[in-house]
Amino acid sequence: AVVSTQSTGVRGKKVYEPPQFMSVNTAIEQILEIIKDKDNREREFLNEDTLCVGIARLGTEGQVIKSGSLRRLATEDFGKPLHSLCIVGKLHALEADMLRHFAVDKSDIPIL
Repeated sequence: AVVSTQSTGVRGKKVYEPPQFMSVNTAIEQILEIIKDKDNREREFLNEDTLCVGIARLGTEGQVIKSGSLRRLATEDFGKPLHSLCIVGKLHALEADMLRHFAVDKSDIPIL
């Protein structure tokens, strides 16, 4: 995702900062902030243990693929952009096996 932040400059004009790529870590940080917000707890469908996959530079020689809980991936280094974050839903046994191959900690991935 490309993020462009805005601030109010002189005379109330909106000034937009140059766009920048969002990292997996920034995305997770923002999701974890929302999870911790008391107003969102009633609608909670994510938590710190939600299984995710962080991907960087897919298809290149330097690609990085890591799977694990939101909490665990928050501190992982994915290197330079481009990054993607996938939030995992219900898994098939074959998918779980594949995610275990890329797991930061294999205990995060359920055995089906």
